[in-house]
Amino acid sequence: MTAAAAARVSADRLLERLDALAAIGRDPRGGLSRFAYTPEHAEACTLVARWMETAGLTPFLDHAGNLLGVQPGAGPVLAAGSHLDTVPMGGRLDGALGVVGAIECAQALRDAGAVLRHRFAAIAFADEEGHTFGVGCLTSRALIGELTPDRMQAIRHRDGRSLLDCVGTWCCDIPRGDPPALAAYLELHIEQGPRLEAEGVDIAAATGIAGISRTTVTFIGQANHGGTTPMTMRRDALWGASSLVLEVRRLALESRGEAVGTVGRLDVEPGGANVIPGLARVRVELRSGDERRLAMLRQAVEAAAERIAREHDLQAAADPWDHMPAQPLDPHVTAALHDAATARGLRVIRMPSWAGHDAKILAPRVPAGLLFVPSRRGISHAPDEDTAPADLVGGTQVLLDAVCLLDERLAHT
Repeated sequence: MTAAAAARVSADRLLERLDALAAIGRDPRGGLSRFAYTPEHAEACTLVARWMETAGLTPFLDHAGNLLGVQPGAGPVLAAGSHLDTVPMGGRLDGALGVVGAIECAQALRDAGAVLRHRFAAIAFADEEGHTFGVGCLTSRALIGELTPDRMQAIRHRDGRSLLDCVGTWCCDIPRGDPPALAAYLELHIEQGPRLEAEGVDIAAATGIAGISRTTVTFIGQANHGGTTPMTMRRDALWGASSLVLEVRRLALESRGEAVGTVGRLDVEPGGANVIPGLARVRVELRSGDERRLAMLRQAVEAAAERIAREHDLQAAADPWDHMPAQPLDPHVTAALHDAATARGLRVIRMPSWAGHDAKILAPRVPAGLLFVPSRRGISHAPDEDTAPADLVGGTQVLLDAVCLLDERLAHT
């Protein structure tokens, strides 16, 4: 048995580090609120960078604030990782597991005295959730060169500052550097859904990541006194918005599991308890692994908005759709993840991911794969997010095994 094949992750170290990272950014309302380029993000980077150094990796920040820990040497690297930011009042494992798991892989290889054919890197992306700037998987786009300084100047924080300014003024005392070329990227993640637990499956290798389409539909009516305006004479913008929310639900249900639809934000103006809403904005999100179905759903939402506006004597307009197409994942990386799980005697399936991940952004440029462990009760993006410790440890070991498998297979291609 080679040293790499004999490498074993440390359950105690992995779980202790997940707990330590979960102590940074605690929200008094519950869960974690750790956003990009905040003091809490800097504290998390400092802690993670220290773990990287212990694992024999050299940590540095790239131009977008992504934290990378890379083994010394030359040539492309095999990388694993995820993100450090959370949604408001988010859970302790989303993103964190992939970051801590990647560092644990490097540490286990070092402990075993194993040297891979490729250098290894752990990546902690700065902004995946999109809370700070409204752009999902923002800094993985930077890693592959999609975010030029001009583009970073154009992307604005809710307080008006540009992304470029936020990164430039962010206080994090870690050296800067340029990312190396990637030979492949692997991401360990909680499922964020109920399927694995419900089906009694230990682990899953994702085959692809669903496409996501988002737009804002604005209904305009007439603000008026809520006590003196007869019901039959109202032009209530919220009536239109409410009808569209139910229409999104109906359209998604009609897909019979092939799509999901969500309205997670609704803005009403002027917002008085005794004032008929004159304006209502509905943020619509659609997801599916089928691009044709997504296109049909977009058309259906727009048609529904127009019909609803006529029914309630309103005006309606939809912003341009922000569309991220469905992305297949690399079959060779997926096979390595599947084979590593099978070799451990785990119950493993292949399945698509309905959540977006940094792996989706990297996949068009870099061979990428995604590994899921079960989420208890399917809960994520919430304080109750949790996964059994045995699944966290087992998933990290499979990630390590897959890194070793892929290292060998890539050397022979």
